[in-house]
Amino acid sequence: MKPLWIASYALTALVVHSGAAAAPAGTLLFAQPGTTIVGTTGTTRAATKGDLLQSGERLLTPPGAMSQVLLPDGSLIGMRPDSEVRIDLAPAGSDSKPPVVSLMNGTARVISADLLDAKKLPNFTLQSGNATVKLKAADMESAVVKANDKSPAGANAPGSYQRLVVGSGSVSNADAATALKAGQVNFVGAPNTAPVNLATASPNLFATGRVTPPTAANQGTTPKGAGSSSTPPSVATPRPAVIPPTVRVPLPPVVPPAPVVKPCTRFIGKTCIQ
Repeated sequence: MKPLWIASYALTALVVHSGAAAAPAGTLLFAQPGTTIVGTTGTTRAATKGDLLQSGERLLTPPGAMSQVLLPDGSLIGMRPDSEVRIDLAPAGSDSKPPVVSLMNGTARVISADLLDAKKLPNFTLQSGNATVKLKAADMESAVVKANDKSPAGANAPGSYQRLVVGSGSVSNADAATALKAGQVNFVGAPNTAPVNLATASPNLFATGRVTPPTAANQGTTPKGAGSSSTPPSVATPRPAVIPPTVRVPLPPVVPPAPVVKPCTRFIGKTCIQ
């Protein structure tokens, strides 16, 4: 029979090891109704504020809902409507590998830990579709558009899009890498294609997907979240404003004032001297 202290030590080690293995991959700071977590076995549960995401679990936001995840390093992932993300921690015994955040569909806003706190270092890799993204003190928007036969003409091509707001970063794929520049949209379309910078992109590519109620100001536009997330808004052609013709009213002629005649007070003969 093993001494009691050996059994206690073994039990403590087992608890510590189990706790390390069960370290959360992320913490939900908030989740709007309808957001769900899909476990590694396929079981689904409703997501609520404070829930812990385990490694390999997926977070899904339905149309019209958003959520936010805090990563172990302090970075933030803001999930926009109709989006899906999975967080994978490094296997036990390989702590040097950073967690991988995989944006599988939809859009997300990513804020690295060192932008929020200069004393921290970002410790994750963003896998946005086929694009591998590294960030430094960055705030970035990412979108993954999947092929859809129902997409109308003019929709964004399937692939991964990145738009850096502030900071710096890089995108790599197919043994090629390119630096991210603020305001520029980077695109990776297929597994074996290099990243390219786009001159333009659809205005609502990184939209939140919230539905805008119809008002007098937005009549004739497609609300965000209606139809495909990559469909550019259809804006009705505005009618030209009707300006009434200018009517010129003739002014009366200017009549100079009559001269003031003073009565004569001094005369030399018949000549008046004032």
